[in-house]
Amino acid sequence: MSRVKFELPADDLGRATAFYRDVFGWSAQQLPFDYVLVGTDGEPVDVADADGGISPRTEFVQGPVLIIEVPAIDAVASKVVAAGGTVLNAKERVGDYGFSQYVKDSEGTVLCLWESVQG
Repeated sequence: MSRVKFELPADDLGRATAFYRDVFGWSAQQLPFDYVLVGTDGEPVDVADADGGISPRTEFVQGPVLIIEVPAIDAVASKVVAAGGTVLNAKERVGDYGFSQYVKDSEGTVLCLWESVQG
């Protein structure tokens, strides 16, 4: 079973964070790099269990992206390719939190695979 979260792209992280806080009452936690974790229930963000995030707009993240937590990115990325999808970038370490890799499904939708660091 996979857990699904979301990622929203922004040109200005502060402005986007304020928007979601003011409009929807979301809470936010700025990480020590350009990424903001969000909690949609308004409670303080649990870094290990945030609902999603706001990221800088990038080549891959142009619109909302589903983040799918998987036990092992390498194994799932192979399945993506075998099922007609495409791997968009190399697996990347994200601080002390885990690893991410962007892929496209068979229909061209961008997804982010997420592998947590086991601690």
